[in-house]
Amino acid sequence: MELGSIRRRGGWAALILAPLLAISLPGNARAEAEGTAATHCQDMVRAFDRSPLSVSIETEDKGLGESTAVRIEWKSEKGTDKDGWIVCYFLPRHSDNDAWQIQQLDTSRYGTMSRYDMQQLYKLEHLEDLIPQETEPTAPPTPQAKALYFLQQGINAISLGCVYALIALGFTLVYGITRAINFAFGEVYMMGAYFILLTNAAVLYVLGQTGTGVLLLIFAFGLAVSAAYGWAMERTVFRPLRNAPSTVPLIAAIGLSFVLKESVRLLQGAKTRYLLVDQLQSWPLVTGHGFDLYLSRGHAMVGGATMVILALLWWVNMRTRFGRRQRACAQDPHMARLLGVDVDRTIAITFMIGGTLAGAAGIFAGAQYGVINFHMGTLMGFKALTAALLGGIGSLTGAVIGGLLIALTETFTAALVGAAWKDIAVFIVLVLVLLLRPGGLMATLRSRTADERV
Repeated sequence: MELGSIRRRGGWAALILAPLLAISLPGNARAEAEGTAATHCQDMVRAFDRSPLSVSIETEDKGLGESTAVRIEWKSEKGTDKDGWIVCYFLPRHSDNDAWQIQQLDTSRYGTMSRYDMQQLYKLEHLEDLIPQETEPTAPPTPQAKALYFLQQGINAISLGCVYALIALGFTLVYGITRAINFAFGEVYMMGAYFILLTNAAVLYVLGQTGTGVLLLIFAFGLAVSAAYGWAMERTVFRPLRNAPSTVPLIAAIGLSFVLKESVRLLQGAKTRYLLVDQLQSWPLVTGHGFDLYLSRGHAMVGGATMVILALLWWVNMRTRFGRRQRACAQDPHMARLLGVDVDRTIAITFMIGGTLAGAAGIFAGAQYGVINFHMGTLMGFKALTAALLGGIGSLTGAVIGGLLIALTETFTAALVGAAWKDIAVFIVLVLVLLLRPGGLMATLRSRTADERV
């Protein structure tokens, strides 16, 4: 396997120009059972055609520590439309004894299928083996099964809403104190996901395993790095433009987001990377009613950590001296400066808090979903901004409510209409909010002379 290298850049300016370390795990042998991945992928063909006339298999295996792809094409009986192909993407294995696990399945018939879709397809495939061919079609789902299904989607939406809420809080904190929207927080989210990927790989290489204590240390260090990104953004980009017209820092923020995204692409490559977290598991909540309801450890981790972060943020904002200074700067920075408040320092710390929240969201998303690429932050940033606008940008409570509503919209659109429509539904919500209630649900945007920054 190819040996990786560590790219380092010194100085705080490197936080902007070279945001991530390029780390890869060295190995001493290629995977011996290359055909095993093909065997696992070939098992999935049965879900599309149980008796293909011919099958061709192409495997791309770069060795341990790298993802493996298998493409299978098949021909069916003449006169049928069952000819097709699938591409199986497997999570990287770090030893020859690790199991092959499919992370994503691309198909000619159904498009891209997530791990959840594949689990349902796998269950259906093996369930058909147990049912005689002459068996009558199964009965429609019961009301209890439908209710459990929608409840499961609600659990998934709450977990995703927590991620949106964290980024939306970063947007709303910075906007409240500077009247500027920092689009680069979406890229900080992306870099948080890369941080958990690279540090987890480094720890596995050095220690061979990651325990709970190590994961907590990784999380704490990731928050510190994200806070440093927030401070560097404010110091190098937003502070020099603070007295410029409002469109200037907006354009600068868009440019900064491209700088960060392209830096990661050049340092880490354009391919999608996958994170396997062995400790994640699911607990059955309700079974035996036509649909099994589960709560995963990822859901519990994201929900619990988000609640702790929100409680800490509320305490800082409402019960500390810094919170009072922050609210004073948000209301009138000139008067706050006359009263002795260090406005520059307060704004810099606010950017650090916003960067910390966006980085935490990326760490949670990387650990739970495991699919990481350099462009994942762009769409996520726009959705989180939609959540902030929906709740009322400038309102902490509105950011949380908006994040949950956007996640509910996305999740239930994917469940009821189709995953291809979920992004369309989210941005339709954005258009409707801007048309019907531009101030958001909390009505925080008002045209008041005292709020203008000149």
